[in-house]
Amino acid sequence: MKYPVLIEFGKNLRAERVRRGYSLEKLGLASNLNPTHIGKIERAEMAPTLLTIISLLETLEINFSDLIKYDYKNK
Repeated sequence: MKYPVLIEFGKNLRAERVRRGYSLEKLGLASNLNPTHIGKIERAEMAPTLLTIISLLETLEINFSDLIKYDYKNK
């Protein structure tokens, strides 16, 4: 089962990656992550660790709020 929050995160990650001109391979090299791993995150096939999220945010030069809008009161 894919969780909606992971689907949203992955969709927004892909949009930001493409907007900045990164292929999966280029983002993987720049963030020191496996491109296959990034692809699985984008497709909501796996949940990223906190360290993975931070690496992606720093590489893409974005804030966490650019990838997800989550309100615990309205979940």
